[in-house]
Amino acid sequence: MATDRLDSGRCALLDIIYNRQTQDRDPLALMPAWFEGLRRLLPFSSGVFMPIDPVGGALCQGYTHDCNQQDMRDYLDNYQTLDPYVIWQPALKKPDTVVRLSDVTDIGTTFRGEFGEFMNRIPYFHALAVIPQLNGIPVGAFSVHRRRRQRDFDPREMALFQWFVGHAATAIDYLTLQHQRDQQRPLAVLVMSRDGSIQALSAEAMRILESLPDKVVQLLPGPTESSRIWRCGSEVFAVSTRRIDPASIVGLGHVSRVPPSPAIDRLARRLRITEGEQRRRFAVTFEKLDVNNEVRGEIFGLQLTPQQKRVAILLLKRYEPRQIADILMLSPHTVREYVKDIYRRAGVSGYEKLISRLSSATRVNPQADQPDAWRPRPNGDGLPQPPDPGPGDRS
Repeated sequence: MATDRLDSGRCALLDIIYNRQTQDRDPLALMPAWFEGLRRLLPFSSGVFMPIDPVGGALCQGYTHDCNQQDMRDYLDNYQTLDPYVIWQPALKKPDTVVRLSDVTDIGTTFRGEFGEFMNRIPYFHALAVIPQLNGIPVGAFSVHRRRRQRDFDPREMALFQWFVGHAATAIDYLTLQHQRDQQRPLAVLVMSRDGSIQALSAEAMRILESLPDKVVQLLPGPTESSRIWRCGSEVFAVSTRRIDPASIVGLGHVSRVPPSPAIDRLARRLRITEGEQRRRFAVTFEKLDVNNEVRGEIFGLQLTPQQKRVAILLLKRYEPRQIADILMLSPHTVREYVKDIYRRAGVSGYEKLISRLSSATRVNPQADQPDAWRPRPNGDGLPQPPDPGPGDRS
C-alpha cells in the first residue's frame, strides 16, 4: 500500500515538473511548485537551488525554499569556501549523484569553529546535495535540509531525491529549448581559457568561428571593453567577453564541452586574447546585428532616412556612436550628426528620454508640437552621449 502511494506521488510530481501548459518558462519561477511537490514524498525543512557559474564554478544566488534569503546571501559572500561540500566537492566530482552531508564530514566537528557559528544560526543540520549536468556543464546545486533534532536522510530518501533532481534537470533542458525556439535565435557562446584554448562552445558559436577567414586573426575584447565589432562576410557581430549570468540558466546546458582536437585548435587560432587578460577562463558571446532588415515600428513616425533608422535601431540597443560607426561603416562625425538629428526629431535632450519617447511614439511629427524641446548638454561636442552599455544592457 505504501508503495502504491509512493508511485502515485511520483506520478503527481512528474505532472508538476513537466507541466508544458504553463506560460512561465523560467525554471527559477517554477521551482516553488517543484519543491512543494517533492515535500509530499520526502519530508524536509528547507531546500535551495543555487546555479553554478559555468566559467568560475562558484555557487550563485538562486531559489530558496523555506530558507532565509539573507542567510543564503551571507553564506555565498562569507562562508561558501568553508563548507565541506565546497571544500571536498563531492557533488561536482560525482555529478548526478546524491551526496549526504554526514557521509562527507563529521557533523559534530563541522558545527564548531567559524563555519559552525553560521550553521548554528540557521535551521540546517542534515543535508542532501546533487549537481546535475547537461552536456558536461553543471546546471546548479540542488539540496534539501533537516533540522538538528530531525533524523538523517536514509538511502531510500537519497535515491528519491536523485530521481527528482534528474527530472528537474531534464525539465530545465526542455524549458531551455522552448525559450530558444520562442526567441528564434540560436545561442552563440563559447568558453575560452587565458592560454587561448577553447573549452566549450555552442553549435552557433562553432558556425560563426568556421565562417571566419583562415588567415585573419580576430582580437577578442579585453576585460575593460564592452564589445568589439566583427565582420564575417555580410554578417556583423557584436562580440563581448563576460561571465554568463548563471541565475538565468537558459542556454547553459547547450554549451558543450569539447575535447582538444586539431579542428578545435584550428578555430582557436583564429582568435587572439587581448594583452593584459587576467581572467583564467571567460565566456565569449556573439550578437548578430541585422539592422538592414530589422523593423522597429516606433521609429517610423520620426521621418528618418534609412541610414538614420539604422542608427536609431542601434541606439535602442544601447551601442555607443563610435560602435555604431564601426557597425555601419560610417565616420564617427557622421554618426554624431545622425544622432543629433534623431534627438531633434524626437523632441528630446537625453538618451533615456529618447528611449522613453520611442517606446510610446504615436505622433507623426513630434517636433512640430515641441519646437524648443531639444537642448543638447555640453560634453565636448555638444552631443548627449548614451551610457556605456554593460553586459546586462543588451536587448
